[in-house]
Amino acid sequence: MSAPGNAMMSTVVRKWIVGLSGLALVGFLVGHMAGNVLIYKEGAMNAYAKGLHEIALLPLIEIGLLLMFILHIGLVIGHVLQSNKARGPSTYNVSASKRKEGGMFELISAKAMAISGIIVLAFLVVHILDFRLQREEIEGVAGGVEAYTKTTLAVGWKAILYAVASLLVGWHIFRGIQSGFRSIGFYHAKYTPVIHKAGRALSVIVGLGFASIPLWILFTQ
Repeated sequence: MSAPGNAMMSTVVRKWIVGLSGLALVGFLVGHMAGNVLIYKEGAMNAYAKGLHEIALLPLIEIGLLLMFILHIGLVIGHVLQSNKARGPSTYNVSASKRKEGGMFELISAKAMAISGIIVLAFLVVHILDFRLQREEIEGVAGGVEAYTKTTLAVGWKAILYAVASLLVGWHIFRGIQSGFRSIGFYHAKYTPVIHKAGRALSVIVGLGFASIPLWILFTQ
């Protein structure tokens, strides 16, 4: 295969990886949010956490999720940089109306996705430090993960950080679902609009679901 052919194949493969990994991460976030909102029912979150930690392969699953997230964000950033380089400085001479209708609008959207992804990645580091790396300490806390979560998120700046990051996650899901299906080449005149509407609703549910927890703790505990 020629060099241009190899480059095209490489681009297609990267798009598929970005799309599939993004959709997989959306599925994980939906499940994670569903488990987290159990905090509103006393004792339910502890039971959920206990069942989760009894999964033998949980450490491998967690590592796999983290690597997939980093791979996804890395490929998105790489795509943005490559597109920006390919367009060159002439891009900035395009009129505002054409930017909205053409490639410039897509580039801006991709940049926003990349920036939001970096912010969410930074938040993920804080989240891991707060919870995953404190697992032994959490197990020794009276009241378990539920009590530990309330204590941790009762701190003002952390509650705000978690809430803002949660809303960004929701927005990222909305853009990610659309981009994910487009990246794997799925388009159908009948089903694509339905997917977009469902993605919008899902992003709102997940974003507000996650964000509601630190805000509820901050103002009620």
